[in-house]
This record gives sequence, C-alpha cells and structure tokens, in this order.
Amino acid sequence: MPASRRCAATLVTGAMLLALPLTSLGDESRDALIVETILRIEGFDLAGSTKAQGAVDRYLKNNWAGERYLDLVERFELQDEAPGVLRLALERADSPAGAEAASLLVTLGKGELLTSALKGKDETAAARAAQAISHSGDAALMNELPGVIADSARPVAIRSAALSALYGKDPKKQSRLLASVKAGELDKDLRQTASEILMLSRDPEIRKEAKTLFAVGGADYPSIGELLKLKGDPARGKQLFATKTCLVCHQAGGVGINFGPGLSEIGDKLDRKALYLAILQPDAGISMGFEGWEVVLKNKTKLVGIIEETEENLNITMIGGAKQTVAKEDIETRTKMKQSLMYQGLHQLMTPAELADLVEYLSSLRKAG
Repeated sequence: MPASRRCAATLVTGAMLLALPLTSLGDESRDALIVETILRIEGFDLAGSTKAQGAVDRYLKNNWAGERYLDLVERFELQDEAPGVLRLALERADSPAGAEAASLLVTLGKGELLTSALKGKDETAAARAAQAISHSGDAALMNELPGVIADSARPVAIRSAALSALYGKDPKKQSRLLASVKAGELDKDLRQTASEILMLSRDPEIRKEAKTLFAVGGADYPSIGELLKLKGDPARGKQLFATKTCLVCHQAGGVGINFGPGLSEIGDKLDRKALYLAILQPDAGISMGFEGWEVVLKNKTKLVGIIEETEENLNITMIGGAKQTVAKEDIETRTKMKQSLMYQGLHQLMTPAELADLVEYLSSLRKAG
C-alpha cells in the first residue's frame, strides 16, 4: 500500500477509535493508534477530548522513551512530563534521543532541571547533565559550566565532562582553552580531557599546536606496515573504543551513537590494513551518505553535520547525535565538505600499542554465525 494511503488509513482508523465508547480504549495498540492520529491532525485540541487525553496518559506511562514519547511532550507542551524528559536526557546522553530530550527541556522552560542535576551530588547524573547542556546549546545553561570547571572541590569526572561540554565543539572557544593550557592556567587534573578536545579540533592550527603539547604517540608515528606487525588485545581495544571518543560518532555492539557508519560488523568489511588507513587517513575514503556539510544561516550561525533534505527544510545531524531542522529560506549558504567529519589525528590520542588494540577489537566485530 502506498505511504499516502497508509497515512489516510491510519487517520480514519484513529478517528473511528476516538468515536468509540471510553471503555473500549484500554488496549495499548489502540492507544498507540490514537496517539499517531492526533499527532497528524494539525491543531488538535487535546484538552478538548477526554478520550484522547486518556490514551495519551496511558501511552506516556507505558512507553517512556518510546518512538512517540518526545513528539507528544513537545506537540502538546506536557509540562508534567518534564521529569521523564530529564531522565531521558541524562540516561541516554550519548544518543540522539538524549540530545533531543535536552533541547526539549529548554523548549518547555525546564532547563533549570539540568542545572540542578549538574550541581547535584550524583556524580554520574552531573556528568551527564553537562553533556546534555552541551546538546541543548542554551546560552544560559552553558554559562553554568565555567563555575563547575573551576570548582576544585567537585569530582574530576564532573569537571572533565563540563570542560568537554563547554569547549568540545567550538573552535573559537578551543582557542581560549589552548591559550589557558599554554599559560599553565588549567588544572593538571583536566589536562587529559583538554588534550582530547584540542587534538580533535576542527581547526588545523589548533590541532597542530595541541599535538606538540600533548601527542602521546609522538611526532614519528609508525607506518601502517609497522603497525600491522603489532599484536593487539581486543578486550583492551573494546575499552578504548568507549574512552577515546569513538562512540561519540559510531555504534558497535549496541554501544555508541548512530552518527557515522555503523561498526558492529566492520570486521567483515575491512581488513586490519584498511582499518588502520581509515583511522590514520579518514579523508581517504568517505562513506556514501556520510558526507559532511557546512550550513551557514542568514543570522551567521554555522552548523556542520550530515543533512537530509525535505521540500522546505534541511534536517542536520551533528556530531554527537544532536539534530536541528532549519528552514531553507533561513539558509545563506551550504557547502559540501572535502574532508571527513571523522576527527583528524584521533590516533595521536593513543600509543601505537593502544591503536593496535583498538584495531584488533574492530577487526573482531563480525556478523553472528
């Protein structure tokens, strides 16, 4: 059945269910169909339909973080669901859904919930709140981060997360961070996090200076031929995958963000030599559908990511999974990038032995059976 006919059938069926007696609306599948229907009806008045309200309440209760959870909260501005949205933003901070939830909290006027989590005693929640604040991009929330970074009484994990949230995306801010490191002003406990931020900067000059300051592998990194002679440990490689920024863009074994090409079966597609080449020279081969675009809006805001185009809008997915939709009429320019969105110099954050471990782990990821 064509998509247009399926959509029409859904609307008709959902409308029929809304007309049924209230006692017949207990089934979860019916609630889901009603939810789908009212989301597609422009200007639907939820407050004016007791039956629809009941279906929505049951759906939200039974489908926290489900496919339509955030859509419902945003469409009908369901303020009472803010705690659930906060939970989603924190528990899934590494996923696109978590990024969307963080932005939705700001839209709902509940950004202070992220601030409370950031300043709370729960170390894990505070670190994730810093990440969520970065996803939200809200200026007032971002202004909370410097105080956390400077507070030596807070755990290093929280301060490191705040440092990444504040400086991780913006080259202009990264220039200030680089200056702080060079001047010896940054706490030594935060130098490791600073090295990862600066060595993976989009600005080639920042990367160049950072390599001099921080490079673990040294200036004379082994050739691919020499690296192939090393025997890696896949168990250690799996740990490195989770700690060396790989999961910010890639999924492997159900872990990470679905932004760049999936790696769960990468061992079936690339041999070890090709894996080394992909890491050391990411611009050598950019996967189709994962080309990067730089979009400049008329208000001079610059967005970088992977785009999907509709008739009226561009949907931009940025590194880390955050999504933004912009109207075409608001765009000044859009330019396809020649370089890969994958971080340049990622290998410089690892010793050759660690890189061998990572490649051994990736090589082990194969289709089951």
